Amino acid sequence: MKHTFILFCIVLLSSGLFAQTKTATQSQPQPDSMIRNRLVELALQNPAMKIAGYEKDKTRYEVTKANSNWLNYVTATVNINDVTTGSARRNNPDLNNIYYPLWNIGINVPLGSFTGKAQDVKIAKRNKDIATENQSGQARLLKRQVLSLYEEYISKRELLKMQSEMTLDDKTAFETLEEKFSTGSISYQEYSTANKLYNEQMAKQRILEKELNVTKLEIEEMIGVPLEDVLLLK
Repeated sequence: MKHTFILFCIVLLSSGLFAQTKTATQSQPQPDSMIRNRLVELALQNPAMKIAGYEKDKTRYEVTKANSNWLNYVTATVNINDVTTGSARRNNPDLNNIYYPLWNIGINVPLGSFTGKAQDVKIAKRNKDIATENQSGQARLLKRQVLSLYEEYISKRELLKMQSEMTLDDKTAFETLEEKFSTGSISYQEYSTANKLYNEQMAKQRILEKELNVTKLEIEEMIGVPLEDVLLLK
């Protein structure tokens, strides 16, 4: 009975460890998912995103500037002349009996500033909101573009692989018929047809190779690093 209980505990513990290992393995992202995540991460470091960030910073400074612009609407004036300084009285004693205000001090606040400043602040804040949305939209756009290009790259890579196999088959067939033609076993028409098919497959392969390379260059333009580094997860 004791041995049975110990055996049961060992089996139960092993099952738990296996389940945990299986869950941990399943939770790990697949290599293709890691590649896609890395592509998006690099694409979001694109200069277009940096420019969008700079525009957002610029609008934040404009909001701060608009909030402090109220000081520009206030104008203070002080009138200083011979009377206010006292030099006129010393030179002319008859002015000692002057009672009107000797100092002219004024503050000018345009009435339009009460509404104009508030509108300027609102405009600056809306520009900031627009810059924020533009930055967010730019991020989504770059993500879509880089993932679309990667899908196109995968598709063309698979097509090129299949085309290479077809080209190799036609090449083998052509070489076989070429040898037979040299011995006079087949007609020129059969040889010419095989040669034409092989050349057509070669042309298709070259086109796919070019398209694959162009797509690769477009991805690298967005991410700023060689695509091989991402595919190898360097």
